[in-house]
Amino acid sequence: MAKHNASLYRAMHHLRKGGLHRALNIPEDQPIPADRLATARNSKNEHVQHMANFAHTMGGFKK
Repeated sequence: MAKHNASLYRAMHHLRKGGLHRALNIPEDQPIPADRLATARNSKNEHVQHMANFAHTMGGFKK
């Protein structure tokens, strides 16, 4: 049986689907380009930074 990761569940539970796409003005049916994601990770907007860092981290899980 797989181990339950409570902190990952909480992080995934509170996501707003498509929020980073909307913040970067990218259609939700298209992937976020790596250069735009890198720029978002260094954004002045702290919320966009958090969303981009989480998307970068989760990118390794989806493959």
